[in-house]
Parts: sequence; C-alpha cells; structure tokens
Amino acid sequence: MMAPFKVAVYLYNGADVLDFSGPVEIYTAGPMDGPGPFTVTSFAHHTTVTASSPSLVYTPNATFQEMKAKIQDFDVLVIPGAQPKTISELIQTEDGKALCALLRKFVATKPRAESGKRILQSVCTGALLLAASNILAGRDVTTHHITFDYLKKIADEAAGGDSKVNVKRTRWADGGHSEAGVRIITAGGVSSGIDTSLYIVGELAGKEAADWAADLVEFERRSKGFSE
Repeated sequence: MMAPFKVAVYLYNGADVLDFSGPVEIYTAGPMDGPGPFTVTSFAHHTTVTASSPSLVYTPNATFQEMKAKIQDFDVLVIPGAQPKTISELIQTEDGKALCALLRKFVATKPRAESGKRILQSVCTGALLLAASNILAGRDVTTHHITFDYLKKIADEAAGGDSKVNVKRTRWADGGHSEAGVRIITAGGVSSGIDTSLYIVGELAGKEAADWAADLVEFERRSKGFSE
C-alpha cells in the first residue's frame, strides 16, 4: 500500500461547520481493519477556533507557523468558507494576508514524489480566499451561489483587471493545474464540499475508496448538477 495522502484543513473563527467537518468526515472514512488512504491535520492561527456555531469550539492539531514550514509535505489543502462579511474581514487582517501567501506557496509547489499529486480545495465561500490570493485567474470556479458576483469582484481586484474567471453554478469546478502541477478544485455551497471531497478521493485513491467512504457515512452521492 502506498503512503497515505496527507490532508491539511485550515480553521478560523466563524468558519462554517459543515464546510470543514464534511471534508474531514470523508477523508477520515477509512477501512475498519486498518489505516485509510488519507491522514488529516487541522491548523489555525489561534489555539482555539470558534466555528460559525458558537456552541462549537475546536482545538486544531497544529499552528499556522508549524504548517507554513512544512506545507510542501501535504497533498490536499482544504479552505472552508464562512459568511461573506467574515471572509471580507479576514482578507484584510494579517492572518488573512498570511493565509493568501500560503495559498500562493502551495500552488507553486510541485507535488510530492511519494504521491505525485497535489490539490488545493476550497469549500463554499472559501473560494473568495483563493480569489484574493490571485490564483483563480482564467479558471473555471464555483462558490456559494449568493457570492458568484462577489467572487468575480475579488478575483478582478487581485488580478488588477479582468481576471477572466469563469464562475459556474455547479457542485464543484475543476479549475485545472497551476504551473507547478497543482490542481485547483472549488466546491459550491456548504454540503457540496462533501460531494467534492468524494470526487477528490476518487481522483487520488480510486473509485473503490470513494465508494467506501460514501457508503460508510451513508451519503447519497450527487452529480455535479446545476449547469453541468
């Protein structure tokens, strides 16, 4: 069995619960009798993170600085979304600027030899953070449907003109590869992150692993839907 794919999940105050817990559930849905094809590490700028529901407070596995120093060791980086106001405020902070720099570093880093693949995955309005990082120009993208226009606005501002992003109403959009060979995949709103994670499991670990994960969590898989 090949070494597991390593998944990093960024957490921040106000992040939507299902945006990150859905993908984590899928990536940790391994076999009952041994290790699965993925390992997951959460990280944040703060020692505790309060999600979109104030009743849920999380303790990440690692600090942002720790992950920044070894982000090249990870194969999948998941960026969840939040309310548009929360995202807008985050983009303006030092934490947000550091995150955008990390995203640019991730897509500019060639895949590990051990895995041969690397994917940047956003969920819901997490795509706005990718847009602010100026890494979506010229790509097919999606986000929550209420922020389609806002995504284009942020991408254009980051590009200093028309970013030529192609915003699609779909559960996920595969935006292709960066120059370093990193795939950029954006998910639609909230629950679409589960569909997208299952798609990525299939792409990296194979159909059998994706089918197992979907069956284990009793999730009825959906097509890309909408305009696709």
